[in-house]
Amino acid sequence: MIVPRARRIAAVVLATALLGGTLGLSACDNIKPSQDRAKEMTFYDFAGAMRWGDFDKAYDFVDPKTKQDHPITDLERDRFKQVEVSGYQVLAHVETKDTVDQKIKLDLINRNTQIPRSVVYSEHWRWDPAIKHWWLVSGLPDISPQN
Repeated sequence: MIVPRARRIAAVVLATALLGGTLGLSACDNIKPSQDRAKEMTFYDFAGAMRWGDFDKAYDFVDPKTKQDHPITDLERDRFKQVEVSGYQVLAHVETKDTVDQKIKLDLINRNTQIPRSVVYSEHWRWDPAIKHWWLVSGLPDISPQN
């Protein structure tokens, strides 16, 4: 019965490799993330929040100084509640060591009228080395209807 024993050994080796890989990843996550890894995770999470239309979660990415200087108004919150996001697309991306500028196309559908429209806006991100975090300095987009 060599075949069943070989299968068991292969299963143990595979499980060990998978478990080792999982433990290795979570151990690495506890180490200070690199600036690039933090950027990758932040931009992925922010884009997800925008795509889902979760503007409250997206607002968590806004730089605290920007929030203090330009707090979101009730009118802006109401505008965000009135739309469904149907697309978030990065049109242009320029980065330096500690900043990223992106041109974004945000596709929206008015929940009441079902009329689609798009907003093109700029995102400016900065790296905070003290807390190893990327912040959206430009704030959330202005989605008010443009003429």
